[in-house]
Amino acid sequence: MRTFSLLLAAALGFVGSVEAITMTYAGSTTVIHEKQGDFAGADLKDLQWSGGAFTVAAGAGSGTLTSKPVTVAAFDELVPSWNSNTGAAGSLSLEVRAQTAGGWTAWYSFGTWSAANGRSSKNGQKDAGGQILTDTLRLNTKATTYQYRVTLRGAGSSLRLVGVNTSDRQKRTASLGQVSDKKAWGKVNNVPQRSQMIYPDGGEVWCSPTSVSMILAGYGVNLTVPQAAHGMYDAAYDGTGNWPFNTAFAAEQGMRAFVTRLPSLAAAEKYTGAGFPIAVSLGWKKGELAGAPISSSDGHLMVLVGFDAQGNPVLNDPAAPNNETVRRTYPRAAFEKLWLTHSGGLSYVIAPQGAALP
Repeated sequence: MRTFSLLLAAALGFVGSVEAITMTYAGSTTVIHEKQGDFAGADLKDLQWSGGAFTVAAGAGSGTLTSKPVTVAAFDELVPSWNSNTGAAGSLSLEVRAQTAGGWTAWYSFGTWSAANGRSSKNGQKDAGGQILTDTLRLNTKATTYQYRVTLRGAGSSLRLVGVNTSDRQKRTASLGQVSDKKAWGKVNNVPQRSQMIYPDGGEVWCSPTSVSMILAGYGVNLTVPQAAHGMYDAAYDGTGNWPFNTAFAAEQGMRAFVTRLPSLAAAEKYTGAGFPIAVSLGWKKGELAGAPISSSDGHLMVLVGFDAQGNPVLNDPAAPNNETVRRTYPRAAFEKLWLTHSGGLSYVIAPQGAALP
């Protein structure tokens, strides 16, 4: 074991890249816009850049940023994320459109985010171009270009990061079994252990907020699981599993957070080895995940905290019946296959602002 705080202290630094961060893998691409130059070419209306973030211009109730077109590898799914401060009365909406061989699709909305009550995804968006599945745009044909549009509302509200993950569903397992350099083997971050199952009236479906609360607690942001669940609840989805809402919640607590898809456990090792646990999404049928506290799941979030000496992933699994039994070690090959086939390696990356990620 090595302590989370020591790893964090060793990893802190400031990102000095001139260009937007782009993480390209065999089946997915994640683009992060967070520096002023990353937004070059965007169309701004009633927004101003100040202190490392966009804020609503004085005298305006809202402002809009429309990005320039962003070209990436071919994709048929898209998941956005954003870091904002909306306070007690502000809100944020994000829309995306994609350019396919048939031209631009309509603008699809990912609903309205607010740190206060009233946040909601938007149901019923389905047409010839694709559809919104709560937190995911799924296209009917592949695209190579997208645009996003962010509307920020409320005096004092701010936007400091927009991330977009695009992926090709046919390539989800392209890097399955990628060879590890083994540098992160035997290193486990000391992340507080929390069970979702000890809470009545809904706790059994609180895997995502429980996972986020564990990561936040490791950074010294100690919110209870019910507080996290309340703070990311999606009214239209009627639940707490909206991926961008989870990272947006972490960002409202002062973190830098985004949704990405990693291609393999070898890639995930770069994060845990540098002191950054990540939340991962997977599903399994009875008998597929030895040692799991529940026999099966259609979709479950847990925290990857490190790897044992043999390279098996070590998890804080919130489905455990109590806090004392949350820490689990799963067989590497089985876990990786379930993670990649279920969600394409979907992960929440949550870190302090300014921390240099791998």
